Amino acid sequence: MREGARQQLSRRQFVSRALGTLGGALFSSPLLGLLSCGVPPPLTNRNTRRVLADLHVHSMINEWNKQTALGVRYPGVAGIAGKMFNASGMDWKKCYDAGVDLLCVTHFNVFDEWLSMPTDPDPEAARKTYMMMDQLEAHLRDKVSQYATLAMNADEMKTLLSVSKDTSEWRIPVVHTVEGGHALGGDLSVVEEFAKRGTAIMTVTHFFNKGIASSANSFPYFPDANSPWPHQGLSEFGKRVISEMEEHGIIVDITHATTTSVDQILQHTTKPVLATHTSSRSLGDHPYSLVDEHIEEIAAGGGLIGILIDPYLLSNYSSASEAEEHGTLRDVVRTIEYLVKLVGHKCVAIGSDFGGFITPPKDMKRLSQIGKLREMMRREFQSETFVDDILANNAIEFLQENWGAKSK
Repeated sequence: MREGARQQLSRRQFVSRALGTLGGALFSSPLLGLLSCGVPPPLTNRNTRRVLADLHVHSMINEWNKQTALGVRYPGVAGIAGKMFNASGMDWKKCYDAGVDLLCVTHFNVFDEWLSMPTDPDPEAARKTYMMMDQLEAHLRDKVSQYATLAMNADEMKTLLSVSKDTSEWRIPVVHTVEGGHALGGDLSVVEEFAKRGTAIMTVTHFFNKGIASSANSFPYFPDANSPWPHQGLSEFGKRVISEMEEHGIIVDITHATTTSVDQILQHTTKPVLATHTSSRSLGDHPYSLVDEHIEEIAAGGGLIGILIDPYLLSNYSSASEAEEHGTLRDVVRTIEYLVKLVGHKCVAIGSDFGGFITPPKDMKRLSQIGKLREMMRREFQSETFVDDILANNAIEFLQENWGAKSK
């Protein structure tokens, strides 16, 4: 389908047509599973410096899609969706071998949020999120335990990060995060349950306004994906959600919020906030991107800005297909440079959004290829320490200081 045609579809038309197309391929084989258990792999010459602390990665989204009601009923749909639309991703062993330091794995699947669009909120949302958490924990325990392990709180994360990467005891710490307050299902008590399950971060809003805050359009083929009332901002329930998150030590993530929502979230929060996977509107004029004033306000409040690795949202390509053809890691470095000049390098980090149905740079398709970005940044900034901070140290320090820090 041509890009111009895609931009004319409403979100419901898109979902309807996409499911119709995928339904014709239900016989397709499901995606292959990830790595199996075994003895710890032999040590490699992995980089023992800080490599990457990713604030936002979708390592399990294809697996979660298969476990939705739609995926269970039509197994081929999830497999086809992953193959057709999920152009970026990660491999646990390759990330381990690359020396990746930390993965904040976010809980969201395509079908649950899109297919519950008419239901605001979905009363089953929390149960579905717990199911995703269970799946990730089982996967870490039963299939990739030689490469990664769950950190339930900041102290556990710190302990795991203290293990030397040149020993067989090293494992990548993995942290639960949630993308979208719609996962609460309209129930404030779920915030405390998420905290007990080890959730470090929650994005306040996501693709659609689910009664918490208005959301910005982040898809070129969803022209109406944002709230029909973009100036609505943060609802009264949304204010209570934020207060509850701060009470239970879950970090507020403002990514995907409209400008009005960000304004009001920053007014309401009392603790440092995150933008886990975002971009600068000065460089890429998208509703999804942050304006300079908000970047500066987040930084001034002790917050952190995570840059996503998606050229389409980082720059002004005329279409997603143009970004796919021409977008490179130069778009990422350009954005990092801009933010460093604006707020300083200690306020900048990485939230790749890999595995999350984005358009990755043509020179980096998998998270384990992070060395390519490191080398480009090293040449640009002429400082290994500077690069270490942006790629990993800033995110690690922010989580250690703010995850679990409750309101007084």
